Amino acid sequence: MRACARDFMILIVEDYSLIALEMEDAVRRNGGSVLGPAASIRDALALIQTASCDAALLDVKLTGGETVYGVAERLEADGVPFAFVTAWDGAIEERFAHVPVLRKPFGEADLDRCLKALIGCMPHPAGQRKAA
Repeated sequence: MRACARDFMILIVEDYSLIALEMEDAVRRNGGSVLGPAASIRDALALIQTASCDAALLDVKLTGGETVYGVAERLEADGVPFAFVTAWDGAIEERFAHVPVLRKPFGEADLDRCLKALIGCMPHPAGQRKAA
């Protein structure tokens, strides 16, 4: 499935390398490129400062007890759509109740549907958003 007529860039924030690789494969299979993956909030924010992305897949809980909400705030401020991808069974913070959640473990088709939904949300190509 080709989700988009033009190239797109997806930021991946995931601390488990095998899951990050699965996400990367899905993005490339759907015609996109990957920014990252980042395994920490600091690395993700650094990537966002150096490159634009069209959408993001964010693991809620990262190593060391970090939550990805700081990255989500930055993406939301920049108008970048994102989805949480998590095995965490806790509640997502209320301010992000509108954000799609893909629960782990997920199948290839579930991940493809999530990417297609995010790509359909793109208001404009990466690099043409308001300055941060």
